[in-house]
Amino acid sequence: MSDKHEPIGGSAPWRTGVRLADVVAGGLALASCSFLDWGFMGGGSKAPPTAVDPSPTRSVFSLPRMGFPGLGLGGRGGVMSASERQCRAALRRRGVEFTDLAPIRDSAACGIDHPVRVSTLARGVALKPAATLNCQTALAAAEWLQKDVGPAARKRYLTGIAEVNNMSSYSCRRIRGTSRWSEHSRGNALDIGSFTLKNGHVIDVSRQSLFAMRARGFLHAARAGACDEFSTVLGPGSDADHADHFHFDLRQRRTGYRHCD
Repeated sequence: MSDKHEPIGGSAPWRTGVRLADVVAGGLALASCSFLDWGFMGGGSKAPPTAVDPSPTRSVFSLPRMGFPGLGLGGRGGVMSASERQCRAALRRRGVEFTDLAPIRDSAACGIDHPVRVSTLARGVALKPAATLNCQTALAAAEWLQKDVGPAARKRYLTGIAEVNNMSSYSCRRIRGTSRWSEHSRGNALDIGSFTLKNGHVIDVSRQSLFAMRARGFLHAARAGACDEFSTVLGPGSDADHADHFHFDLRQRRTGYRHCD
């Protein structure tokens, strides 16, 4: 804006008063509009333009909200977080068949914000009965099956996996003999009892005889591979409670320790 001592629109002195009056009037009108726009008059800020994305999964900086299984941070009963949507997309890419379920909240310690019921762990590989899990555990199980179990079966039996026996998934319970809640209580764990091959042969997880070399090699490979996907791996030899099945979970430990037994 011009300095107040400079003539407006020229140097003729008779024109100064007229133009100054015009400018003052126009300035007052502009100022009143600006004050209204800025919210200094009217008690509030302007409503956002309609072009702004109103998606509740975005923060003011358009960063996705992160959710963690069973902790209620993903918006229990609300809009699914970006990480949950990405997890489901990964399941679909792997050919996993699943159904989204309503939020589960059996108690303050038991529940899943966005559970899935998984009926296959890969194309043509059934999970029976279907398992109720959080999505992250379902994805870890699918990656384990496809990267470790399938190749181990083809290497030793020259055929693939047809079915995986689910012994336990979501269950509101404590760890036996303790006051601590099981990872099953958050859909964060899966127990596997046996594998059925495409040729109909069944391999039980329970301890194999000394002469069952192929079965022992297959189960060893499956168990070792699970240590890459899960934070806890238990099975025959770990303790009496796991003598007939594998237990896998995604327990988050402060130290980052992974228990592979």
